[in-house]
Parts: sequence; C-alpha cells; structure tokens
Amino acid sequence: MNPDTVIAPLNTALRPAIDCPRIALVGCGQVGEVHRERLSQENVSIVAICDPDAAALSRMAAKITPRPRLFRSEQDLLEAKIVDGVVLCTPHGLHAAQISASLAADVHVLCEKPFVTEAAQAAGLVAEARAANLALFVAYTRRSRGHARFLLHAARQIAPLTHVHILRSQPWQDRYLRTWRMHAATGGGFLLDNGVSMLDLVLDLAGHAPVLSASVELMRATDASGDVDVDIRALVQLSLAGGLHADMTLLGDATEEIEEIRIFGANGTAGWLQREDSPAELYLRRAGGESEFQDAVPFRVPLPDAAFVEAIRVGRSFATPDSPNDLYDAATAIPVIDLTERLYRNAVWR
Repeated sequence: MNPDTVIAPLNTALRPAIDCPRIALVGCGQVGEVHRERLSQENVSIVAICDPDAAALSRMAAKITPRPRLFRSEQDLLEAKIVDGVVLCTPHGLHAAQISASLAADVHVLCEKPFVTEAAQAAGLVAEARAANLALFVAYTRRSRGHARFLLHAARQIAPLTHVHILRSQPWQDRYLRTWRMHAATGGGFLLDNGVSMLDLVLDLAGHAPVLSASVELMRATDASGDVDVDIRALVQLSLAGGLHADMTLLGDATEEIEEIRIFGANGTAGWLQREDSPAELYLRRAGGESEFQDAVPFRVPLPDAAFVEAIRVGRSFATPDSPNDLYDAATAIPVIDLTERLYRNAVWR
C-alpha cells in the first residue's frame, strides 16, 4: 500500500474492546443494502435491522444469516439493548435525533453522509460522542477511494495548487423522484445529497485552508405534480486562502453518470475522469513532462464500515481532544457541513 494512504491509528483504548461487535442496520433501502454487503465482509453480527417499511424489513432479513431481529422504530431497537453499534441509512433530516438517541443508549454510530445539515448541530453531537467515549463516524466513502487518495498525493507533487475543476452528473432526479430526497424538510437536494462529497474533497485538496468566498447558483427540480422543492443543479464557486480557486458543476438531471476532477498547480496537473461506458482515466503530469497514467487500486484505504468495526473491535477512545482524527470521525465532517450550510444560506436560485 502507498505510504500516503495509511490511516494513522488512534492510540487510546479506554472503552472495552468488543471482539465481535453486534451491529444494527437502521434503514433497509438501497443505501442500507450497500452497508449490509460491506458489513458481510467484516467479523460482525448483524443482529437487528430497523425500518418502518415492513416489506423492506422482510427483503433485508432474507439476506442475513442468522436471521436478525426486526424493528419498526429505532426507539424500540435501542430499548432492546442488544447492539454495540448502529449504521444509520436513513433520510438526512432524521440523522441528528437518531444519533443523539443512539449515543444516549451507549451505542456507537456510523452515519451516512452528509451527517447533519447544521454545523452547530454537528459539533454538539461530536461533543456528546466524546463525552460518552463512543465512536461517531460519517460514511464519506470518497475519502477511501483510490482516485481521490491519489489526487491528494498528486496535489503535493504539483503544489501549490491554483485551481480545482469538478463536474459531477447523474440521473439523480429520475432515480429518486418519488423519495424523500425530493423534499427539503427531510434533507433532500442534489447539492446536499451528492455535492457534499465533492466539497469535502476540495477542502482536503486545499489542506483545509479557510474559504474566503463561496457562492452557488441553484436550479430547482421540477415535476409534473409539483411535489418537489429541492435543487437539481448547482454551480459552485469557491476562493480559498493561499490562492486556490475551485469551480463545481453538479447536474442531477443528466442522462449520463460522469465524475471529472482536474487539479492544476504551479508544477503540473492531475486528473480523474470516469464515465459509465468508458475506462476510467487517472493521471499526473508534472510541468515539462508527460502524462503518467495511474492505477487507483494501490491508493485505496478501508471503507467506513471496516474502519467503524475496527474502532469498536480494538476499543478506540475518542474522548480526548488531542486524539488524532480517524478518517471518518465525525469531527472531520464539520468543515464541509459548515460550507454546505453557508452555500444554501447564500444561494441564488434560478
């Protein structure tokens, strides 16, 4: 493994280690299925699943051996006191209350991104987790992906960075038209649901330099029924301390899924391009040299589910303020929540 990809271990172990953690999946939809598959690769027991939809519960239960206990509400699940950790795959608007309830029940939490929608709320939940010495992780999976890890490595080779360009498109509106993602009250919106991962990468590439200015134009999603009230396109412009500028074009009503990231520095360029029907392209081109095409695989690091399980298994402590941050520790998600909140607050709607 490339040395730049190693996750620094946390060196405190105040909470008792649990050799085979008992995990519950909360939310049995598409994202819940992704986490079920990931957890199946770990030495854990999925002892419970939770969803208000009985059909979704039944479908998920049929894929888990031994059969888990089924719950229709997270409150009932937590009161049963049968789990060490929960994985929250629920609408964004429910996360804050569910996280707080889980921590109060002395249960570790892995939450789907974007965690919560307000930075102050996020900081409060991190403080609750620290006080209880519980792991609170957020599943920013692009932090683990090889192309993103390589671009962070490449950024140091071509530093200082001057510009980051990102295009992200997908048929998101068609995919989620009749779901909670089409409603602002439940945490919907393409920028919040999808763009946060790109914003998170920009902040990482910039070394978390302060954002001096941030603007966004948002286009509202449309539907014949009129029953949607979220953004479907976003044009983002950022200016960060140190002279870095970034632009992002996020299209949630496209017909093709594309992810393109280009970074420009004083000493070269690097980039990533992935389309549905084409081989992915990942490269570094130092100033005056030729393009060096890369394999993303050696740069991958463990996914959030694996890191979460390992944190419980070894009894990591997150209680002390000087503990090194884990890659998915919720404290590291606060800056991108703050930036996303700022963008929505100052957005120009079209």
